Amino acid sequence: MAPRVTSIERQASVAGWAIAVFGPIAVGALLVSMRDELVSTNLALILVVVVVLAAVAGGRGPGAVAAVTAAVSYDFFLTRPYLSLSIDSADDVETTLILLAIGLIVGQLVTVARRSRSAANRGADEVTRLHRVAELAAAGTAVDDLVDTVESELTALLELDACTFELAPHGAPLPRLERGGAVVGGSRRLVGDEFALPAEGVELPVLGRGRQYGRLVLEPRPGVGASLEERIVAVALSDQLGAALAAEADVVVDGNEKEQ
Repeated sequence: MAPRVTSIERQASVAGWAIAVFGPIAVGALLVSMRDELVSTNLALILVVVVVLAAVAGGRGPGAVAAVTAAVSYDFFLTRPYLSLSIDSADDVETTLILLAIGLIVGQLVTVARRSRSAANRGADEVTRLHRVAELAAAGTAVDDLVDTVESELTALLELDACTFELAPHGAPLPRLERGGAVVGGSRRLVGDEFALPAEGVELPVLGRGRQYGRLVLEPRPGVGASLEERIVAVALSDQLGAALAAEADVVVDGNEKEQ
């Protein structure tokens, strides 16, 4: 599951690209005054720090670019002949290649770590949403209030433009979100590593005790993907609403029988 990009992550990515493109060049130029005092490996290690900063801020792409920029800056500023992209020393060639390899590896490791952390955070957020709705249902919250809560949770979970519950019978059919998280019908496109929901909207059936009480209409936000895990959580949220509607229907039936 690919992590969804937040505004903070976008800002960090911009900073990472800036560091990747300009950082090694600036540091390499500053190290010119120290190249006769420090051994070449120490100079390369200082550039590695810049690569790590770019990778931490921006991920794999900036990390890879920073690795290339650092290797070129090391060659241009710190190896003989100076201010040239040629290298006379075999040791300097090895150092340049090692610097490039370290930068690429660090960028990949940082990307994997960020994805793992993001997936863990999103998983915890999904559990919290399910627990919040389950608590309301268990406490006997009015169905209208539960509907509002489920609509809000789905809107936040899938980053929708809107989510609306419609009682059966409802309007025209839409692409359907099935029990296993698959979307049937409509056209979809990839956003990163995730599929975006069909632009015309998606219906999520609300079922309770084998009966459909209505549907939740999901109106997607352009350019936002929804992972399989998130779609399955969406189905679980609709099931909690369906159970509450089924329980309310039973109460109405029992009340009518007692009156008779």
